Amino acid sequence: MGVQGLWDILRPAGENFSLARLAVESGFLDNKKHRGYRIGIDASIWFFHALGGREGENPELRTIFFRCARLAAMPYHPIFVFDGPKRPKIKRGKAVGGGQHWMVNSLRTVLEAFGFECRTAPGEAEAELAYLNRIGVIDAVLSDDVDCFLFAAKTVIRNSSATLSGNKKHGAKNSDGKDDGQHVNLYRSEDIERHPKINLTHGGLILIALLRGGDYDQQGIDGCGINVAHALARAGFGDSLLEAARSSNSGALAAFLPTWRQALRHELTTNASGFATRKSPSVAKRITEDFPRLDVLRCYTHPITSESEGVGMRGLDALWNIPFDVAKIARVCEMYFEWGIERTVIKRFRSFLWPGAVLRTMLQIARERDADGSSANPNSNVETPSKALARTLGGLDLREEADTDDEELFQLVKKIHSERQHSSTDNILEYRLEIDPTEFVAKARSGIQGTRIETEDSAAARFGSDVEDDDGEEVGKKRRGTKPPPDPNSTLRIWLPAVMVDRFIPRKEIGKGE
Repeated sequence: MGVQGLWDILRPAGENFSLARLAVESGFLDNKKHRGYRIGIDASIWFFHALGGREGENPELRTIFFRCARLAAMPYHPIFVFDGPKRPKIKRGKAVGGGQHWMVNSLRTVLEAFGFECRTAPGEAEAELAYLNRIGVIDAVLSDDVDCFLFAAKTVIRNSSATLSGNKKHGAKNSDGKDDGQHVNLYRSEDIERHPKINLTHGGLILIALLRGGDYDQQGIDGCGINVAHALARAGFGDSLLEAARSSNSGALAAFLPTWRQALRHELTTNASGFATRKSPSVAKRITEDFPRLDVLRCYTHPITSESEGVGMRGLDALWNIPFDVAKIARVCEMYFEWGIERTVIKRFRSFLWPGAVLRTMLQIARERDADGSSANPNSNVETPSKALARTLGGLDLREEADTDDEELFQLVKKIHSERQHSSTDNILEYRLEIDPTEFVAKARSGIQGTRIETEDSAAARFGSDVEDDDGEEVGKKRRGTKPPPDPNSTLRIWLPAVMVDRFIPRKEIGKGE
């Protein structure tokens, strides 16, 4: 997808981050209104990645489900955007169907259960995401498609998956030099423009797409390599073309283009600007009188977005407060996966969902305390995390009529056992918390309706690995014949960023372990 070779040109501007550090520092600490880093995701890219899923019932949705679980375990606020009815009819040389993708409804069900927002763009999702990024609704676009910058996105987090071709040799690594799957490269348009080896503006990026071929015209100019296209962009030909396309009517643009094309041919023949390593007269001869195609140019310069459709900010701003609903997530598992029976769901949730449930609960408490000003003093006389959890989970009898002393209430966090600074998180300080999952378990059970009967496959899943890879497939050895799983209500230990724990859990409520 996108423009071949363009990520290679942009690579020097990338900044390496662990996903955890980016979310904590740029989201939880810097964004005091939402207490999270707001990212936009093109749902169609997740559909594409999900095609690699092969395990069990609904393997594609299973892949997405486990990605959502990992995303929920960090202070990110995602918004998924779906392609809309006015997207281009031809893309990557193929006709784009007018119908809805077959996974849309099931994906929306999963996203809503995790508390993630979703919406449908007027046209293409990636163009809409770039617009949301420019106006500050989201902090970054999470994507592996470089086209986000062609639509003038400000910040893009490149997907870190090792299965992507550009990441096989240049994947994001931690400080130990290892690809831990927890690091990404973040790109900012201002860095791309200012970096001395890149110097690419929005217009320059569009020119490269026109010369090299992109989603709307895969051919481009035959023989024009990425370095030649980059040199022409640095020489300013993309900027003048973009300015003309935006400021002129179709007649004025048509009058501008002959002079522009002649200057482009001259630059290729003479390398007058000196940005190229050599002259390219053969490429100059291939600049025809119909270059660039105006319909392709307008796809980049005038994409259909909420801006072009006249949608105001009130219709765009996201809420970022949809609840993380354990019962709905359990119901999703029962609906779509062969292991969606109560005891298997509870067993699996213990290994991959409870860390995210704890973090999402803390985020909700943090936002509420920020709203009433109580976060300035975490030891002030405010609602404890135990009581806040009881309220935010909802729908359960949490002994609200009983004595409200802490000893009579469920306590989410029991103890801090240790601390660490690990390379997978860029050495941010984390605490190892002992947590009581009792009410999470009760909430999950309330979502299971008993519509599935245990089969051989679901029984195998119950005793299988608790670890899933990026495709939602089990990894490691099966655990047949080993000791039974722990009591679902027994305490377990998880790692959480220290800044979240220090700021919003009064130390008087929890102990310090060994």
